[in-house]
Amino acid sequence: MTKAKSRRTSNASLTPGVDPVGPKHAKLLSFLATRGQVEFDLKQVKRARQLLKDARAELLGPLPTKTRATIIDGWVRRITLSCGEARELWPEIAAAPPALARLEEIEVLFDDELDAWIEVAASHPLRVTRFHLNGEYVNQDTGEVLAEGEGSANMVAAAAALSYATELVFEPYFDDTSSFAALDLPELTTLWVSSNTYGDETPDNRVLGTLWQARCPQLRRLGWETSGEIDPAVALAAPSNVTELGFWSSNRVAVLEALVANRPSLTAIGMADRDRDEPDDLDDDALRRLGEGRRMFAPRCAYYRAFNAGHRLLHALEREADGAEHFAALRGRNAHDADVHFQYGNAVTDDYAKVDAYCEALIVDPDHLPSHANLGDTLLDLGRPRIAIPHVRRYLDANPTFAGGWRNLVKAHRALGEEAEALAAEANIPPDDDDDE
Repeated sequence: MTKAKSRRTSNASLTPGVDPVGPKHAKLLSFLATRGQVEFDLKQVKRARQLLKDARAELLGPLPTKTRATIIDGWVRRITLSCGEARELWPEIAAAPPALARLEEIEVLFDDELDAWIEVAASHPLRVTRFHLNGEYVNQDTGEVLAEGEGSANMVAAAAALSYATELVFEPYFDDTSSFAALDLPELTTLWVSSNTYGDETPDNRVLGTLWQARCPQLRRLGWETSGEIDPAVALAAPSNVTELGFWSSNRVAVLEALVANRPSLTAIGMADRDRDEPDDLDDDALRRLGEGRRMFAPRCAYYRAFNAGHRLLHALEREADGAEHFAALRGRNAHDADVHFQYGNAVTDDYAKVDAYCEALIVDPDHLPSHANLGDTLLDLGRPRIAIPHVRRYLDANPTFAGGWRNLVKAHRALGEEAEALAAEANIPPDDDDDE
């Protein structure tokens, strides 16, 4: 009894305002709270993975253990459910179980039980207000198209059941009848659309025009991703309440330049990612000029393009706040990739948040060398040289010419009063003091 009470007390201190969760979940949270306090070595990584496995049932609460879930820092942040699964589980999720206290987003995969889920969802509003409505009808593993039908009507019907939603991601198929004119979402602030079509003709411009007829009075940010072209005039017709616009299309540069030139009220713009190496793409200096006085944001739905755009946003354009926002959202949907956690750690400014992000990357991939390097550097900044040294050495074992790593090792040993070790490390700093890997 004493042990269980201790666990609950520990968990409550980690998550103020959240009711106690199960003992295995509490044990996981207590363990993760030691990151930055003890060396996060391979043994610790293995323990983290085992604790995650042991606590999975408690982490998911009412959800089946097979549920596709994103777990970050010991909490479920995002789940993916088919309409059939969502129909059964929606009332239990709506009851706000403690285990799902930090659930941020739900992806719903459309299937034959769409109508049944809509009926249930309409009568059980959730605390969660971010949703990804996936009407692709595509097998996520094989890419096989499972059904060929127009998707926007289903999106509108599904959105009607989520009238409390503040952020939606739509992935529909468009055809000649597609329209968003009937959208009625009084709380919606952010909308992402990733359009799909079967033929060579893309109806994006006509469908985008119907969106301006929708009733979304709080809509501020729109991101639209398509393989086709967007008519700049249609983009410019956005209602005045939409102050953040991003279009990723085959003519994305022309659209971006038209928006900046003709919508001075825009507070944020979607940035081009340069993935296609086209000669007309904007270089970094040109993009900085367009973004002067505005925030920038990157695409979300096409993962590799989104990652590369976020990398440019953070490193080439040096937009830390924008980069942190982008990678926070991206890792919520792609937590299996250590690089996403690593880039999020690079973007945030709080050192403790950096430690958590780099450790999260190492849980995914214990051999992620950049996370070892940056974790060591951050631990030094936090005044913890002893536990920083193994991570610095781990990186130097693979990259012995990295001058910055040797300097960090010198700094760590001197902070511990280990002058002989500091001098030995100092002797390994390359003569040209080159920080390149």
